[in-house]
Amino acid sequence: MDMNGRIAVVTGAASGMGLESVKALSRAGATVYGLDLRQEALDAALAGVDRAEGYAADVSDSTAVNAFFEMVESRHGKLDILVNAAGVSTPNQTKQAWVNDINNKMIAAAKTGESYFPEFIEEITDEDFRRVMAINLDGTFYTMRAAAPLLKAAGGGSITNFSSVAGLLGIPMPSYYPASKAAVVGLTKAAAAELAPFDIRVNAIAPAGINTPMFTASGDDHVEFLLALQPLKRVADPAEVGQTVLFLASDAAKHYTGQTLSPSGGGLMA
Repeated sequence: MDMNGRIAVVTGAASGMGLESVKALSRAGATVYGLDLRQEALDAALAGVDRAEGYAADVSDSTAVNAFFEMVESRHGKLDILVNAAGVSTPNQTKQAWVNDINNKMIAAAKTGESYFPEFIEEITDEDFRRVMAINLDGTFYTMRAAAPLLKAAGGGSITNFSSVAGLLGIPMPSYYPASKAAVVGLTKAAAAELAPFDIRVNAIAPAGINTPMFTASGDDHVEFLLALQPLKRVADPAEVGQTVLFLASDAAKHYTGQTLSPSGGGLMA
């Protein structure tokens, strides 16, 4: 897949599926700008990746997002590819520890044949809900809004948004995460319909069972529990998802728009 001459932006580029998306696009010849929160992490992750530059920005800050895309416009006058991989499952490390503890209690009860019913919704604060939505949903919207004129200037292009199988299935977990990821699918479909006349394709990826810190945060027992929900009993490498991103950005996917592809080991079949 030849990406020579194409300009790409990837958010969440310092690790996981975002980083592998940067690598896949770079290897195919694209010039890639990677966004993430910390410049140090970006510099370390992108060291040695050809034609890739890292820029620190919080995607939930629309002013910072707009300033970044103004820089891309000043340099290139266009954009061909946008990949929205930035996302969080919890608002902070303290809440991640809380979720991990509940998940571990649920697994321990299952091993002894006991029942344990997790309770999340009553404990979620306004601030926690808003923070996850701000990154996962608002950030996706902000980058799409800022990128649209540059994609139009290029005469067309591709947007790939990261949803999650959690946004498409009923899974007991803090509701801010599946709510944000389900909303990304709706955003993707609406944008696909609107931008189709400009030859801009908009698709989503809904992963599950990928070897990332987000998936493995609650430990090996919880990973095994999640894998039991998949027909394919394996954890995928983030590089596999990077190849899906490359496909969606390429001319091989010119007839794909408004779609949600789910690299989930069969966890989602639709």
